[in-house]
Amino acid sequence: MPRNKPRLQLALYARPKHPGTYHYALFISQKSTKQQQANSATKHHVKNTLQNISGELTQPWRYERLAISDVQLEQRLLVRIVIAKVTSPDALERILEAVPVYQIDDPDRAKAQSFTCLTWVRAALEELGRQGAVAGLGEWEGIHKKALEYVERKKDMGRWDAGWKGEAGVPMLDLLDGREVVG
Repeated sequence: MPRNKPRLQLALYARPKHPGTYHYALFISQKSTKQQQANSATKHHVKNTLQNISGELTQPWRYERLAISDVQLEQRLLVRIVIAKVTSPDALERILEAVPVYQIDDPDRAKAQSFTCLTWVRAALEELGRQGAVAGLGEWEGIHKKALEYVERKKDMGRWDAGWKGEAGVPMLDLLDGREVVG
């Protein structure tokens, strides 16, 4: 297997109106090293934004793929966690675009009512693992637990407090190497 494959990252964003909860996204980025951090990424996520259609307010979910030139400038991005190596970039893109996005009026009522950015990320990771588009991907429960522990540890350190005197930049934990890349 060639070295320095792109990395799949789980990104957690702050939700100011809902403290203690996070918006979840997936990033695809080049491998970061101690000498150089990969700051560009492709962001894949689902979001629901308020829309006024013919006088009726709705909040439909939609899948979004964005090129990010500098993740350090991403509003409300708290942490990134490297969770897998991308073995097939083309397959990964195809799979992520095909992960179902449920709407409130979807025939599968249970999935529609429980659908969030978190359930979409989980389904996406399961499908990526099932189809072999990534390598080194652990079980969702373990990834999610480590991500929440990491963001809470950073919060307890005062990482996002106004008087923070530590390292700048978005903290990043590499679960593949078991080390923090950026503190």
